[in-house]
Amino acid sequence: MSIRSTVTSVTFGVTFLIVAMLAAPALAQSNDARAAAASERGVQFYRPGDYSLTAAPTDHDIVLMEPYHPWYLTVHGEVDFTNNAFLTSPKHADTWASATVDGGFETTIAESFDIQIGAQLSAARFNHYSQLDTDSIAGIVAISKTIDSVRYGVEYIPSQYFGRGFDERSLNANELAVYGRYIKPFDNQCTGVLYARLSRRWTYPHDYTNDRLAVTAAVQHECTPQLVVNAGLTLAYSVYDNYFQNITGERRRELLVTPFISCVYQINGWSTVGIALSYGRNYSSIDAVDYEAASISPYVELNWRF
Repeated sequence: MSIRSTVTSVTFGVTFLIVAMLAAPALAQSNDARAAAASERGVQFYRPGDYSLTAAPTDHDIVLMEPYHPWYLTVHGEVDFTNNAFLTSPKHADTWASATVDGGFETTIAESFDIQIGAQLSAARFNHYSQLDTDSIAGIVAISKTIDSVRYGVEYIPSQYFGRGFDERSLNANELAVYGRYIKPFDNQCTGVLYARLSRRWTYPHDYTNDRLAVTAAVQHECTPQLVVNAGLTLAYSVYDNYFQNITGERRRELLVTPFISCVYQINGWSTVGIALSYGRNYSSIDAVDYEAASISPYVELNWRF
């Protein structure tokens, strides 16, 4: 299993808003709120190798005996309870549900490079603040390779975000990123991982264009073959090119600190349930986006390979 949903609830559960610098209340800025939410969340794709804390089999004879299925389809659904839906101060608590479908193709070329080409459709619906409701479409082209226990990768992710029912476009984004992941087994039940990702994101409106470096250190403990507990910390440093600088008067720079813990139960080879808890503290050069937020996120994930 991956810590995708853990980090997702973190950098994926770390969500939202800005534009409270205007005289009008932030809650009234529906399109700006959705654009801000899209900027904070980003897109999370199903990538089995990227966040897995369990090392792949090393016996090549065993691997060759397994049939290879290059096509994948993943359905991920979760409910989030958060005390700060807009990620601003003051806090506005809310509950929201999201559903994501990923589909695509993965293969290996030259016996060493892993290639992924895929697409994603996602929707989020809020209980109280419907102005945050978001639909999105995205794609991914990625290549990665493992060298001396470290997986290196490059990925390009174009995405577009809309209001509910794709009624109004909020944000266009193009993201180019490089990453590295190192796995260290401590014993038969405990494994550590160190994951670093450097990205450049170009957006329209341009106010959300930024550079970002995120580092995650985590530990996985296998309680039983089906039950796994993950715990870790993500540090993310972001610098925006021009975040409403004519309004704020200064450049947006920030450090987001997010400890997290999750419990994951593998029902069978294609279905997983879990729950993730996270706390985010964002230290920003702009007061309106200097915040803290806590969330709890039960989820279910279905994966098919064919």
